[in-house]
Amino acid sequence: MSNKEIITDIYSQALNAVTAEAIITKNLSLEKEYLTICDESYPLKDFNNLYCFSVGKAGLGMAKACEKVLGKLIKGGVAISHQEGEQNTIQHHTSTHPLVSKKSLKGAEELIKVMEQMEDNDFFIFCLSGGASAMIEQPIDGLSLEDFQKISSALLGSGIDIKALNSVRKAISQIKGGKLANHTKTKGLVLVLSDVIGDDVSTIGSAPMMNGQIPHHIIGNNEIALKEAKKYIGQHVDKVKIVTTTLNKSSKEASKYISKKIQKYDEKYERFCLLFGGETTTKVNGDGQGGRNQELALRLLLKESVSENISILCAGSDGIDGNSPATGAFLDFNIYKKIEKQGLNPEAYLKNSDSYGFFKQLGYDFTIGATGTNVMDFVIILKEE
Repeated sequence: MSNKEIITDIYSQALNAVTAEAIITKNLSLEKEYLTICDESYPLKDFNNLYCFSVGKAGLGMAKACEKVLGKLIKGGVAISHQEGEQNTIQHHTSTHPLVSKKSLKGAEELIKVMEQMEDNDFFIFCLSGGASAMIEQPIDGLSLEDFQKISSALLGSGIDIKALNSVRKAISQIKGGKLANHTKTKGLVLVLSDVIGDDVSTIGSAPMMNGQIPHHIIGNNEIALKEAKKYIGQHVDKVKIVTTTLNKSSKEASKYISKKIQKYDEKYERFCLLFGGETTTKVNGDGQGGRNQELALRLLLKESVSENISILCAGSDGIDGNSPATGAFLDFNIYKKIEKQGLNPEAYLKNSDSYGFFKQLGYDFTIGATGTNVMDFVIILKEE
């Protein structure tokens, strides 16, 4: 196998550990008279009807997994994602990401409608994943959708981190920051697929159900994914190390940090794999296409972090990187020859925020499409003899 094939397999192993079906079936089961959620049993006789809601990039997948486990026990519910798809009992609505749109308003409206139909003796499961912030919305009174979109666009291109971004989103929303939960008095819980540093549930999806009364359970995150990747590649190299699951730097600073780690391990091991998880920030300076993963890869390239035996993959777990169709970018030693042959200037592409244009021309873009899950980003460094 080529290094690209191996590194792609490592990525796939990480991703498979946090698919919607994997995390739901691990944490949700139904046996005779009990519903078990995150190792806690709930007698079916204690509630009348069960409702399921699911919002975010994993919204459709988590809803499908819930239906698969719970079947006819589900009375109703609403799922909202950025994918196309049909459901049996849970209504599915396709919304938009990363920008709020009329579909986001419609999604929130449908959610609220069903939530307000639930009665006190019912029970609900609410599945939440990253991307929910854009997919459901109800702006504060006096703020038009157009103005909301302008604010959101400015924030997304500013380079601020997700925590700061979602703090602003909460302030101008009628459903974020626990406000959606106020539309029901029914008991329930939230199953969370984390896409933020440190699994801060007050930040994930802008915390629409976090009003202090509804328990939240993290059932999937970056760490779970990278541990699976480590287990997979561990038998093939001399050393495998999860360096961090909380990479939280600008792409410029992250490239310096990762380069130093590569140099350190390159001096000690003939075959190694370094795994990084987290989410870098990128400030958009030009009018090109790209995203934080491709920009990080471009910066690592400029630092000459790849060699004859070292390959790198920078990729998002959700399958989409920034405003491009790519998931991320791959690097190996042969890329330098292609750059020279095509006469490309990496610095110019970086300056124009056009990392996708750069890697696409070289055939080094990593593109797999929406994955239906989201646990931030992966950086995989592989050294093979």
